[in-house]
Amino acid sequence: MKPKTFKEQVAEDRISPRHYKEIVPGYEYMDMMVHMLKDFQGAEAHLMGQIYKYLMRYGKKDDKVQELKKAQWYLNYLINNEEK
Repeated sequence: MKPKTFKEQVAEDRISPRHYKEIVPGYEYMDMMVHMLKDFQGAEAHLMGQIYKYLMRYGKKDDKVQELKKAQWYLNYLINNEEK
């Protein structure tokens, strides 16, 4: 296999950035999301996906508290939606 060019590596990093790699060794982020969200539909699936995303990348991309607040925002929205 020939080494990737700089341009190829940059494109791959945009699609699969470091903070989503090796969340669970041996599993790709998107494969995990597809599995975890298979029982949800529509807005509920989207909201759960956002909650999972921010919790899975906790401490890997942005400030930890910022990531938790993002997850909390989506969780609060989901709770409010369920209570209606």
